[in-house]
Amino acid sequence: MTQGRHAIMASALAAAAARLSTTYAPGVWIGAVRRAFDADAHGHHPPHFLVALWEPLPAGQPLLPRWPAVAAIASPDANAALLELVRHLPAGARVWLCDTVVDWALISEIVLRSDRNLEPHHRAGLAAFAQGCRDADASRIEREYTDREPGFERFRDGLLGPDPGH
Repeated sequence: MTQGRHAIMASALAAAAARLSTTYAPGVWIGAVRRAFDADAHGHHPPHFLVALWEPLPAGQPLLPRWPAVAAIASPDANAALLELVRHLPAGARVWLCDTVVDWALISEIVLRSDRNLEPHHRAGLAAFAQGCRDADASRIEREYTDREPGFERFRDGLLGPDPGH
């Protein structure tokens, strides 16, 4: 990268960083950035990141909506992803970055279905990423949720004998 281009990039990153908020507050947009897939093994394609952006929450709405206002893909690094995120903000708006409640499979699907400029390697990477998110969700459901209630099972087993299916 030339010295002039490096200075322009540094200036753009500084401007983007100045728009980040360390906490959520009314009127602040909510953004999220996550690596979707790594560079390919041959080094022909860089890593890619998903970015999502939600408008500020209306007063009294405590939860992030499922559907973002913006979903996009960026490369080749986290700096480019931050610049892509900020590019979608209204002038002067601030953004707070979160990641804990984002449905990344949905964000990936939005980009897959709405970005006409995706190439085959983008589509394959995003599809694999979305499937990985869904697989992780399924694994968590299997680990953490059940319809079994130990007290009822003891009661049922006392009346009917142990259920061979459990």
